[in-house]
Amino acid sequence: MAPVETYSVGRADTSAVPAAASADFWAEHVCRNQGTLRFRFADAPTFRGSMSIQGNADYLLIDVCSDDIVYTRTREDIRDDDDAGLRLAVPTAGVLGLRQDDRAVWVRPGQAAVVTKSRPADFRQPRGTRARVLSIPAGALPLAPGAGPAVVDLEQGLGPIVTGMVGGLVEQRATLDGCGFAAACDMIIELLGLCLRPATASTTLGTVDLAVRDYVRLHATEPDLTPAAIAHGLGWSLRQIQLALHRTGTTPGRLIRTERLAVAHRLLRRGPADRTIVDIAYASGFRSLSAFGAAFKARYGCTPHEVRYASQGSGQEEPAGERKRCPTVPGAGDR
Repeated sequence: MAPVETYSVGRADTSAVPAAASADFWAEHVCRNQGTLRFRFADAPTFRGSMSIQGNADYLLIDVCSDDIVYTRTREDIRDDDDAGLRLAVPTAGVLGLRQDDRAVWVRPGQAAVVTKSRPADFRQPRGTRARVLSIPAGALPLAPGAGPAVVDLEQGLGPIVTGMVGGLVEQRATLDGCGFAAACDMIIELLGLCLRPATASTTLGTVDLAVRDYVRLHATEPDLTPAAIAHGLGWSLRQIQLALHRTGTTPGRLIRTERLAVAHRLLRRGPADRTIVDIAYASGFRSLSAFGAAFKARYGCTPHEVRYASQGSGQEEPAGERKRCPTVPGAGDR
């Protein structure tokens, strides 16, 4: 599946091609949605695999099952596509093997692992293993550099909620639109960030990273919140905050914008019907309605008006020129 601007759904299955072409078919489809990789097939001439694919401009979720295969990302591959995004791997059957930064782990159902594409890695999927893999923008999670795959316990605390949400997205992929998919992924990332807190806080910069994220979450709706205001409020230098966030691939300004957009999205979907979009924009911390609209469309692929009327679902008349819906591409098929 090629990169998407709005939500789309597709599928790839080696049964659609002759056996002799199955390995090449698989490699082509995986590289389309996962970037530059190397492949080691246990038996290329007989290889079989299938995957469902769903995604928008920020997130891509696949549900994949295949014969034994190893995916490798080298330094050369990293230079080729410059993708520093994260991958969340959630096995639902069998076990997954991941190696990065001289650390190797086997991940079973009830666990998940987060890895970055900015450093070399190996990803092994034995025959019969089924996994859900969510592509996440760089910096969305406070993943400590050089620590190898971060393993998340999904059997207690917030873990089962994450499992249920990821599974729900896969099961409901044909009924979702871009706004709903993006909002659910945003919530998954927020929960995962909380799950990763103990490991991330083990260094000074990791502690700063967590404190900044918590501070932004609490104060994002304040229009005067700026990177300098965060530094002043926490008692650290702006440079120290920038260094801490740089390690996890983001910036103070980007965190502020993302959190404000998440607040606005919740208010649009769940707030009172008589609350205006202008009011929601300012209540979310934005000073400019045009800046809010542009940032919202870039983030969710929909306008605030589209989210508002899609969430109301009351059949009431929409203002002239606003009879729109979030664009979807149902049945995108095998691409």
